Amino acid sequence: MDLLIDILLTANKKRIGFSNDLCYHTGMKENMKKTILFLCAAILLLTACTGEKQITENPIPTQIQEETVIPVVTEEPVETSPEPDGEQGDVIDPADVPEKPQSHYVFQPKVCSVYMEEVFGKDMCDAWFHLVDAVLAGEDTFACKDQYTYDWMMGQFPEHCLPILPELIDYAYDRENSVIDGVASFTYLVPPEEAKARIEEFGEMIEGMLNEIFEDDWSDFEKALALYIYFSEHYEYDYDTYAKMYEAYVDYTSCYRFFMTGIGICHEISSAYSYLLLQAGVQATTMNGNRTYDQAGHQWSFVRINGKNYHIDPTYALGSGGDLRYFLMTDDKRMEEDCYDPATFFAVSHYARENPHPDYTAGDETFRPLWDLYFETFCHETHTVLGWKAIGDFGETTYEEFDYTGY
Repeated sequence: MDLLIDILLTANKKRIGFSNDLCYHTGMKENMKKTILFLCAAILLLTACTGEKQITENPIPTQIQEETVIPVVTEEPVETSPEPDGEQGDVIDPADVPEKPQSHYVFQPKVCSVYMEEVFGKDMCDAWFHLVDAVLAGEDTFACKDQYTYDWMMGQFPEHCLPILPELIDYAYDRENSVIDGVASFTYLVPPEEAKARIEEFGEMIEGMLNEIFEDDWSDFEKALALYIYFSEHYEYDYDTYAKMYEAYVDYTSCYRFFMTGIGICHEISSAYSYLLLQAGVQATTMNGNRTYDQAGHQWSFVRINGKNYHIDPTYALGSGGDLRYFLMTDDKRMEEDCYDPATFFAVSHYARENPHPDYTAGDETFRPLWDLYFETFCHETHTVLGWKAIGDFGETTYEEFDYTGY
């Protein structure tokens, strides 16, 4: 070791130009001896630590090992005693904790589209709101104008305006005398407190979906489009139930079933689509019609955007890969796709002759360019939809943009 130190000292002396050999060797030699001994001990310690790490951990590439062999010295965590009244010490500043994101949309147990009021009238809409208030309060009576209002409201509103309600309540025991002196009654299928709890659970599910699908500054057009694509990607058509309908009476289909299982047939799918739009502030209902060549019935959604009516068929959106043929259709387009005769269209009511709707027409062709496209994306900032379509006979595609400014 002494020979090594002499060589190092001589080299260093020449490098720095030190003139006093005696001072240099007697002072520096001892210091260097100590330094070398310390370094040797450190190297042995690091080698032991590195060897243990290589044995206990999975093998990793040499380059990564070389970058991670230097031990990191950390201080032992310091325990803090609780402050008086059970409060923790000032370990975390509340200002540093990020706030929980606020929901854009809040579930509304009482919703009713303008279509409902236009078809059924204000009295039925008022009775509907009174009924929902009664259920949420655990009561079994509510204000209602007369028996006629009661019967139609109970039969038409729940499926469209609060899909879980038919699972919780039913008509009064004395069906023919359900309304006496402006006070209507109904029966519970579950205990009142359970009914309220299940409505709250349903509301949490719906609210979660709304905030997953929509942004708070989106237009009605953007909400309708985003929901259409969401349905195409997340839900499936119930072919088994459709087949059973030709063999026996099926009584288990409902909008609520569709929400809970993710599968359904046309009237379940369209009711769910329209209900979510209604919860998001878009005026929507359902539309029924018959095919011209076999009179087979079908149901889809009917929406009002910027004061104009359009047909949207979310059933045909399912599994379509974003085909926009059935999005914001006119009456003529609805006839063109699957031959549903506009003369047979009736909105909302299952009994159009009893509750005829106004002369609803869908004639605006603003969105015709979309019908040839498959959806790719849309941009809220530029108000454009990007879609693609096939061209030629060899599978070639082209992309097109659609400007929806004003919608």
